[in-house]
Amino acid sequence: MSVPEIMKVSLSQFPTDKRFAQIPGKVVLTDNMDGDDIEESKHPSFPVQVTMSISIICLSGQIDMEIDLKEYTLKSGDTALFLPGSFFQLKKLHRGSKYLFISVSPTFLKFVGNIKTGVEFFTQLKEHPVHHPTPEELEENISLYKALKEKLLDEEYVYKEDVAKAYLRIMQCNVFQEFGRAIGKLGKNLPMNRKDELFMLFMDAVKENYSKHRNISFYADKLCVSPKYLSSVVYLVSGKYATDWINQFVVLEAKTMLRSDGISIKDVSNHLHFPNQSFFAKYFKQHTGYTPKEYRAL
Repeated sequence: MSVPEIMKVSLSQFPTDKRFAQIPGKVVLTDNMDGDDIEESKHPSFPVQVTMSISIICLSGQIDMEIDLKEYTLKSGDTALFLPGSFFQLKKLHRGSKYLFISVSPTFLKFVGNIKTGVEFFTQLKEHPVHHPTPEELEENISLYKALKEKLLDEEYVYKEDVAKAYLRIMQCNVFQEFGRAIGKLGKNLPMNRKDELFMLFMDAVKENYSKHRNISFYADKLCVSPKYLSSVVYLVSGKYATDWINQFVVLEAKTMLRSDGISIKDVSNHLHFPNQSFFAKYFKQHTGYTPKEYRAL
C-alpha cells in the first residue's frame, strides 16, 4: 500500500497551450493581464511542493496564499518569491485580481553572485518570501515580463533560451541588488570558489535526498569529501551546521504533511523513512517542541 504524500509540482505538468508562454521544462510564464476579471474563487485545501523557483506579482486586487505553512496576502505591487522545495498553497483569488506568474527550473538559471549574500538571501527568503518593490522596480519587472513573453510566444524566434536567460538574469540581479542594499552588503560580485561551490552542491543534494537521508556521511560520500570537511565548509559558508540544513527540510515537510487531511502520523513517519513512529515522534519534538499529535491539534 502506497504512503500518502504531498504532491510535487514540476514544470512538465503545465499545459502547452497559448495560456502559457514557455520553454518546456525550463521556463513558464502566465498572467491574466489581458483577460476578463477573474471570479472570486477558493482553491483546494491541500498544499503542494514545488520543484522550481516561482515568482508571483500581484498587479491589482488580492491573492491569499500559504508558503511553507505561513499565510500571506498579496496586494497591488506585492511580489512573492519562493524556491524549489517550498510548500505552496493558493488559498483564494479575490474578484478582479490581476497577476503575473513566472516559474523557472533550478537548472536553467543558476545562481551567479556573491555566495555569502546568496546564502543570506536564501535564509531570509525562507522567512520573508513576500517582497514590496518600489513603483520603478515594479514597472521594470512588468516590462521585462512582457518582453520575454512576446519572444516566447513568437514561433519563429529561435533564440528563446538565450533571451530568457538574459531577461531573467536582469530580474535576478535586480532582486539581489535590492536585497544587498537592504542588508547593507553590496560587496563585489566575486566568482564562487571551491568551498562556495561545494556548499551549493550540498544544498542541491539535500533538497533531493532529505526525506531518506539525514546522516551527513551520505552527503559527504555523494560529494566525494570527508564528513568532517563537508561540515566545516558548510558552517564556514553559511554559518549553520550541515545537520541544521538537513533537519530544516525534514521538519518542514513533516509539518506540512501533519497539516494535511488524510495523512496519518504513521504515514508521515514512513514517508520520511524513520525506523518507527516512536522514533519520529521523538525527533519531531526535539526540533519543534511538540509531539506530532500536539502539533496537528494546534
